[in-house]
Parts: sequence; structure tokens; C-alpha cells
Amino acid sequence: MDERPKRLRETPDFIINDVLDLAEYSDRGIVTTLVDTHGVRLRLHLTVVTSELLCERIANALERRYGE
Repeated sequence: MDERPKRLRETPDFIINDVLDLAEYSDRGIVTTLVDTHGVRLRLHLTVVTSELLCERIANALERRYGE
């Protein structure tokens, strides 16, 4: 039995294949474009706070997975 909450079990995976090197800005901060394995693009609009949080969470997950 999957122990994750139902909302997480129903969330489709977005497997990142590329992060485009585009310097875009919006009224919220920066815009980063991710590309999945099917070529579908996802534009993330990030503030300073959310971009730092995203980087921190990714770094923590990588450290837990692969060690320091």
C-alpha cells in the first residue's frame, strides 16, 4: 500500500530533461524554463524566496540520496 497522501499519489511526474539557459524576468522575479523528456516545457516563475527554497530542497534531497 502506498503510504503517500492521496494528493501526492495523483500528481503526475514531470521528468526534467533540460533546463533552458534563458535570462527571463517577470514582475514576480525570474522565469526558468524546464523541458521534460517529451519536449513539454514548464515555465517556473520564481521569487528570490521561492528560488532559494527550491535550490535548498533539491540540494538536501541530493545530499540524502548521494551523500555529501
